[in-house]
Amino acid sequence: MKVLFINRYENSGGAAIAGQRIGAALEKYYHTENHFIAGTHHTKAANVTVTRKGPVINFIERGWNVASNLMGLQYLWFPFSSAVIMDTVKRFKPDVISLHNIHGGYFDAALLPKLSQYAPIVWTLHDMWAITANAAHTFGDTSWKAALPAKGEHKHAPATGINNGKYLIRRKQRLYAASDLYIVSPAEWLYNMTKESPLTKNKPLYHIPNPIDTDQYLPQDKASSRAALGLTEDWPVISFVSERLFASEFKGGKELLQVLSLLDEQLDREVYLLMIGKDRLPVEYKHLKGIYTGYVSGMEKMMQCYSASDIFIYPTKADTLPNVLIEAGSCATPCVTFDVGGCAEIVRHGQTGYVVRPGDYRQFAGAVLDLLADDDKRAQFSLQTRKYIIQHFGMETIAAQYHQLFAAVARHS
Repeated sequence: MKVLFINRYENSGGAAIAGQRIGAALEKYYHTENHFIAGTHHTKAANVTVTRKGPVINFIERGWNVASNLMGLQYLWFPFSSAVIMDTVKRFKPDVISLHNIHGGYFDAALLPKLSQYAPIVWTLHDMWAITANAAHTFGDTSWKAALPAKGEHKHAPATGINNGKYLIRRKQRLYAASDLYIVSPAEWLYNMTKESPLTKNKPLYHIPNPIDTDQYLPQDKASSRAALGLTEDWPVISFVSERLFASEFKGGKELLQVLSLLDEQLDREVYLLMIGKDRLPVEYKHLKGIYTGYVSGMEKMMQCYSASDIFIYPTKADTLPNVLIEAGSCATPCVTFDVGGCAEIVRHGQTGYVVRPGDYRQFAGAVLDLLADDDKRAQFSLQTRKYIIQHFGMETIAAQYHQLFAAVARHS
């Protein structure tokens, strides 16, 4: 079976990582032939085609994307990228097109009906964009249920200038209806939304989680991991991913600062705060000592960070099925997170970690303190989270579900 993956990025961001892992799982267990199309990529892999070839083309399409967004005409015309995508489809002749994030300024949604003429499209959603006017998340606003833009939605990422939300929704509805689409939601939370959305409810809908290779993503020796990261004192370690933490409206940077402030007030000993990423904290604390890794890209370093941690915290504002929680769990690290998106589908409250009501910073801090104070509970959660991730997100399990779906839609076409 030949599978063509399409995503904004090749290997950067949650959607790209999920797509790469799905491809790797299918290749490993079912020997699929995979090819990837990306708006931009930074490797020279033979099985990756970039849509914007060269700085001039990149400048033109990026400039047009900015201008059209300001006019509220999101993702309407990418002559170079569209040509590359269609040429690659004709040359590769896929049995199935595995579509991922198409927002990001490289994919004209008008390609959906055209691509459908060559192969069925299995669209794996990574946020709410497919069922909204323009936003990846609406933060609880349910206007999408009536095929209407949320109040102020055009200001949410990926933002537009003029508020043309009603037009954007009508355009999506028309293009979806004309396309051979099968829609996958990695989180049950998002799957339930697609069942209610007027844009997607009449399409075949599926719930398949994102996979992780639990044979590769393994717990590392804690002492060695701590030493390699410079954690020389015998203090507990709390970690979180800090990349773009304060630049994104989704990541929960302000929420994190609230939680850390409450933690610091109640701690009676020193605790390492391991920040995985480039961002730095704007404040200093009495008991929390920040340790900064800088940008981390390699799996080995990430496993080291998770394994050195006693607790991984994720105070996100909006998310779907975050890879970092799956990765931390695969490394047997208990997690504390807000009950946002599909986070509660990864962290089992009171079994593998704690899931806290959104905005309840005191409860969040209390959950972290509870785990810090109870070595036996942390050890129990650690064992249970690794088992849960293997059972529900292991590559072989997810590969079987995707292969069954791909084989079925390919036969149907």
